[in-house]
Amino acid sequence: MTPLSNLQSPISVFMSSLASFTHLRVHSHFSLLGATTSIPSLVERARHDGLTHFALTDRNVLYGAVAHARACQAAGLQPITGMTVTVAGIDGVVDQPAELVLLARDQCGYRSLCRISSAIQRSPQREQTAQRGVAWEVVKENRDGLICLAGGRGGWVEQAVRSGDDALTLRLVSKLAGSFDDACFLALELHSAADEAVARTITALADRFGVRTVALQPVYCLLPSEQPRLRLLSAIARNCTLSEVAADDLPGGDDPAVMLHWLSPAQVAERFVAFPAALAAVSEIVQQCQPALPDGRPIWPALDLPTGESADSELARQAQHGLTERDITDAAAPVRLRHELDAIASHGFAPFFLLVADVVRFARSQSIPVSTRGSVANSLVAYCLGITTVDPIANDLIFERFLNPARTSLPDIDL
Repeated sequence: MTPLSNLQSPISVFMSSLASFTHLRVHSHFSLLGATTSIPSLVERARHDGLTHFALTDRNVLYGAVAHARACQAAGLQPITGMTVTVAGIDGVVDQPAELVLLARDQCGYRSLCRISSAIQRSPQREQTAQRGVAWEVVKENRDGLICLAGGRGGWVEQAVRSGDDALTLRLVSKLAGSFDDACFLALELHSAADEAVARTITALADRFGVRTVALQPVYCLLPSEQPRLRLLSAIARNCTLSEVAADDLPGGDDPAVMLHWLSPAQVAERFVAFPAALAAVSEIVQQCQPALPDGRPIWPALDLPTGESADSELARQAQHGLTERDITDAAAPVRLRHELDAIASHGFAPFFLLVADVVRFARSQSIPVSTRGSVANSLVAYCLGITTVDPIANDLIFERFLNPARTSLPDIDL
């Protein structure tokens, strides 16, 4: 038998969920004309409420991702990068657009979000694409590293449940669960007592398909008094009067029962007291989501390197070959070449040199005039690779003017 001391009571599970709670669907004013609150205000409220993590899920864009990450780090919170995506429909299942909340587990997930957002933002009909949604295939092809929260008033599943279309509901849950596997969660929103029946139906569906539910409170503003401003923002976005704003153009469908402001962890816990598993799932999701933004290191294009070679070893091989080809006989040349290669490797810049050398070789092979300017002429490695045409040893040029141990930023090689 399991010792009683090792058993967690429902109360302890509930309190643990409350301690690790965070909002997983939050919109800032980077959801242009779609939400009222700035990122600093949201982060300050999260810190005030004792949250340890904070997610940002603006609609179809990642404009606020960097500001969000920096604000969280300054406040001692871990950022969770996400996006609320409008999806056009699922072929053979549903034609109507709906929303999915996608959270990045890691940098792979962040890249997936970038590709999905770019599919919308680069469209010649960007506004129309944002309204009708990105193709489901785009989401499916770029699901690596993502957690999908499907449901809520703006999601297919809840809409199908509310319409009483049981067959469609089953197809939707099957499709979503099959596409995202264990990264799929069915979101529950509770705004009124009537929502509990819908939530219980969705919970039963989740149990049937082996997926989990998660508590979700959409946040579009900080205070209840700010919610009417959402109608004003929508009117500005559509260049119409307040009375002409359609219900479908407002979060929550303009239902007065739907609350879109920030709730404290205690308030959310009170709402979801009948759904402890959905509240506990928030903690599980939070633990899966690691910092997702690039850490500042350069992201290089894929290099076609010989089998078994690294960028550093290939750079050393090409540089040594160039030293021989250039017929540099100065006794100091091998020592200096080794010194430069070590400096380049310590900064992680070997791919940069290989890429530029490849560009220069191609230009010359196509009879395209190419040369360099600036301090790159001080590099023996660049000379041996054929990037520059000036011998830095013969001209007594100092490598450290181009790259020195104190420099952390990528140097310029101007062509």
